[in-house]
Amino acid sequence: MAGGGICRAESDGVREDRQPPTGHLANENTDQRMRSPIPFHPSFRQIIRTVLTLGALGTTSLAGQDTIAQARDVYKDYIEVRKLIGEESASWQAEKIALADMIAVLKAEVAQIEEVMTTLRGSATAADEKRTALHQRLEAAREISTAFNGTITSFEQQLQSLAVRLPEPLHKELQPLLARLPEDPANTRLGYSQRLQTVIGVLAQADKFNTDVKYISEVKTVGGESVEVQTIYLGLGAALFTDASRGYAGYGHPGSDGWNWSVVSGAEAAAIADSIDIYLSRKSPAFVSVPLLVD
Repeated sequence: MAGGGICRAESDGVREDRQPPTGHLANENTDQRMRSPIPFHPSFRQIIRTVLTLGALGTTSLAGQDTIAQARDVYKDYIEVRKLIGEESASWQAEKIALADMIAVLKAEVAQIEEVMTTLRGSATAADEKRTALHQRLEAAREISTAFNGTITSFEQQLQSLAVRLPEPLHKELQPLLARLPEDPANTRLGYSQRLQTVIGVLAQADKFNTDVKYISEVKTVGGESVEVQTIYLGLGAALFTDASRGYAGYGHPGSDGWNWSVVSGAEAAAIADSIDIYLSRKSPAFVSVPLLVD
């Protein structure tokens, strides 16, 4: 080292040429710059101090110039990084608010969906209960239908067997209803209501006929001869007839194959003729004994 000249030093094979400081002015400027408040990162401040120190020393070496350029590049990069950090922070705050709003909306939707699901579960439970009740009613209806089918089938079979025992005028009157009775009740397509109406219709007209005395003028064939006679039916169980001459008279009653007719003569024929005349108001009322056969 030589006083007042250029200081040369060697360290690790690298030579550096340094000029001594030019008096107190350099030191004061350096100290003033070092004391100036710079709002930089501590590491970046260390870089600035190094750059200022090198400038104060008045270095003219190429290595010193590279260091300053590197410091400037670092500063620029630092500014860019801080700028990006600020932009990202502002963007994140906006996105955070948007996400919070979206979360609130989604929570509200979830609450609505849960409410709807709760309502649907309640509705499903009510529907299950209603379905169970309807199933029970259906089973009960099937049992009633089976019992009703057995009952109405029995009525139809009885009517078919009794149809031949009905008086001929009533049988002709009931023929449309009797034709509606199913031959095979187990395989009929008729509904229960239709079948029941038929049974009720037949029974109603038969009951009406049975509770009254019916007068009919008709032609009967007895002994191979066809004779016009006057007949009174005493309900469904007995009948009396006579012709206009009062000499041809008799009585009838139902049998398993239809009505059976018997001819009488003498006093019995006269009594039958008198009873018919009394019914037709041809004679005054009186007690008359007539022959009858009730099965």
